[in-house]
Amino acid sequence: MQKKMIMVAVLALLGGAGAQAAPQPIYELKGITVTATRQAETTKDVPAYVQVVTEKEIKSKNIQNAAQALSTVTAVQVDNSVEGNLNLRGYDSKNVLVLVDGSQVNSAWNGSVDWNMIPVENIRKIEVVNGGQSALYGGRAVGGVINIITKTPKAEGTHGSVFIGYGSHRTVKQSYDISGKKEKLTYGIHYERKDTDGWRSFLSAVAKKKKDKDAFNGIDTSYLDTNADGTKYIVGDRGTKFVHSYSVGIRLGYHLDAAERLTYNYTHSDYDWGYKDPATYMKDGKWKAAGATAFGNRGYRVYDVHSLTYNNQKDKIHAHWGMTDYTKDGVLSPGSKAKKDGGIGNKTSYPSTTWNFDINKRWNAGNHTILFGTTYGKENMECRYDDQVADWTQWGSAVTKSGKDRISGGKTTMTAFYLQDKWQVNDKTNLYIGGRYDNYKKHDGYTISNDKKDGIKEESYHRFSPKLSLIYEEDKNTSIYVSFGKSFAPPLMYQLFRYSNRFGNTYLPNPGLKPEITTNYELGWKKTLGATQVNADIFFAKTHDYIDLVEVKDKKKTKTYENIGTADTKGMEIAVTHRLNKTWSAYANYTYQTGDIDESGSGKSVTNYSIPKHLIHAGVIYDNSPWNINLDGSFISSRNEPGEASGKFESKDAHFLLNLITNYRVNDQFSCQLAVQNLFNRKYFDQEAGSDKYYVGDGRTVTLSARYVF
Repeated sequence: MQKKMIMVAVLALLGGAGAQAAPQPIYELKGITVTATRQAETTKDVPAYVQVVTEKEIKSKNIQNAAQALSTVTAVQVDNSVEGNLNLRGYDSKNVLVLVDGSQVNSAWNGSVDWNMIPVENIRKIEVVNGGQSALYGGRAVGGVINIITKTPKAEGTHGSVFIGYGSHRTVKQSYDISGKKEKLTYGIHYERKDTDGWRSFLSAVAKKKKDKDAFNGIDTSYLDTNADGTKYIVGDRGTKFVHSYSVGIRLGYHLDAAERLTYNYTHSDYDWGYKDPATYMKDGKWKAAGATAFGNRGYRVYDVHSLTYNNQKDKIHAHWGMTDYTKDGVLSPGSKAKKDGGIGNKTSYPSTTWNFDINKRWNAGNHTILFGTTYGKENMECRYDDQVADWTQWGSAVTKSGKDRISGGKTTMTAFYLQDKWQVNDKTNLYIGGRYDNYKKHDGYTISNDKKDGIKEESYHRFSPKLSLIYEEDKNTSIYVSFGKSFAPPLMYQLFRYSNRFGNTYLPNPGLKPEITTNYELGWKKTLGATQVNADIFFAKTHDYIDLVEVKDKKKTKTYENIGTADTKGMEIAVTHRLNKTWSAYANYTYQTGDIDESGSGKSVTNYSIPKHLIHAGVIYDNSPWNINLDGSFISSRNEPGEASGKFESKDAHFLLNLITNYRVNDQFSCQLAVQNLFNRKYFDQEAGSDKYYVGDGRTVTLSARYVF
C-alpha cells in the first residue's frame, strides 16, 4: 500500500512540474436550480427546500460515489456500506426519484439505485428537492427528487483531467476525461473505474435456542447473542467484500443557433460484487445448515443510459428522451453442496428497461409564467428465479437445470399531462399553482408455474397530483414559503408480477395493488444575515394505501404485497452556513424526524423505527491557496426497537463519524489529496438503508489521490 501511495505522490509532482496548459475552470452553480420548478430560478426564490452539491465540493471532499456526495445534505441518511444507500426524509430510493441528465436511473424492478454505477467525476452538480414533487415529476417523487447533472464543456479547445487514487481495502479509483468545444460543437468522453477488495463483511445469523450454545466452536456467545431474549446467534462471517465497477460514456452537443441546443449523453456502467474468505463459527468448522450462508452471494448489474435533450431558450421549449436499460441484473447464490470457490448454485435474474419522453413549453402572460408539458413512458421486466448453474461464482456459467416454472414478468405504461402557473401576485409574493394527471396501466403480466403460463389481468388507474405553493419575500434577505401537495408511488414491478417458491417460502404477485397516495405539507423560512445563511422548515407527509409484505394465512408460508393501511412521516430541518473570514467557513444542519405505520387503519399506529430520529452534519473548511482542509462530522441516532441490544449484530447503533480531507494544489493543473474517513475508528453495527442487510460499520480508512487537469 505504501509503495502505491508513494507512486501516486511522485506522479503528482512530476505532472505538476511539467504542466503548461491553462487550467480547466470549475463552474460554481450553488444558487441556481432547474429541478424545483422545471425552470432556472435561484434557490432562495423557490417555495421548496432545495440544496445543491457542486462539482467543487465533490472534488474537495474525496467523494467516492454519488451517494456519498449527498451525505452532508439536510435530511439525507447515507449508510456506510460500500454501496452507500440513502434515505431522504425517511424514504428510501423506491420513493425518491433519481435522474441523471433527465433519465430515471431507479431500477424498474425494485426502484433501487446503484450509486457506484454513476461516474462521480463526471458530475457537474446535484440538485436535491426535499418533499413530494409528483405534480411535476409523477410517481416515485414522494420523498423528493435528486437530479444529477453531468458536465458540459464551456471553454473553446480541448480539455481533460486524470484522477488516480489509492486507499484502504486496496481501493483503487481512476478516472479519465477528455472534452472540448469547437464553435457550435461540444464533445467529450469519460472513463471511470473503481476496485475495492477487502471491505468489511456482512455476518450470517440463525435463530437458535440457548441450549444449542454448544453448537459453536469456542465462540463467546454473549457477543453473538443478537437479541435480549437470547434466541439468535451469528453462525458465520462472509469475509471481505470486493466490488468492481466501471463506467464509460460519451457526450455530444450542438448549438443549432444561439438559443437552440441539442445534447446527447450515453453511459455504460458495469458493476459486480461478492465475498471472499468466509468463516463458519459452527462446531468443528463445518459448513452446515445456516453456517453455509456465510458464503454470501455474487451480484451483477449492467446498464446503458441514453439521454437526448433539446432546449430552445428563445421559444422556451424543452424536450427530453431517455432510456435506462438494465441488460444484466441479478444474483448468484451457492447450492446446498457448493464450496466457497465454486460448485452448483442458483441464478436469479431480473433485467428491466425504463424509457420516457417529456416535452414542455413556458409562456409569459403578464404576471403569469405558464408551464405546460406532457410525458409518455414505459417499463418492462422479466424475472427468472433459480436457474441451476454449474458454478455459482460465474455469471456466464452453464445452466444445468432451468427454473422455467419460476418465471414472471410484465409491463407498465404511463401517460401524463402537467400544468404550472407561477403567478406574481405582487412585488413580494409569488404563488405557484399546478398539478399533474397520470394514466398508469399495468399490462402483459404473467407467471409460469408447472409449465403453465398464467396471464395476469390488466389494470389501470388515474391519478391527479395537485400542488399549491406560496413564497413571500419579506425583504431581500428573508423569505417564507408554504406548500401543499399530493404525491403517489405506483407499485413496484416485483410487487406486481414476482412469483417465486424457494426454501418453502412462496411469494405471489399482486397486480391489484393500488398506488400509495401521500399528502404533503411544508412550511419554510430562508434568511441571509450578512455572512450567514439559514434555511429551516417543518414538514408532514401522510401516506394512504401503504404497501407492505404480508403473510397469507395458509400452510405454505405464502407472502404477498398488499395495501395495508396508512403511514406518516413528520419533522423539521435547519441548515446554517457561515463564512468566518476569507479563509474559514463553517456549516451545520440538523434533521428531526419520526414516522408511524397503522397497518389496520384503526388509528392505532406503531413507530417506524427504521427512520432515524436525529441526523446531524457539521464541519469547518479552511481554504487558503494552496491548501483546502475540510473537517466533516456526521451523527445518526439509534434505530433499535425497544428491547433490542445495541453493540450487537442486527442492531442499528447510534454513531458519530469524523472525516478529515486535506487538499494541496501544486499548481493550477495539479493537486493532491489525503483523506481520512472515520478518523476516530468508530466501531458500530448498522443496516443498509432500505434493505434487510446488516453489517459491521467500516473502521478508519485512508485515501491518497492526485488530480491533473489540462
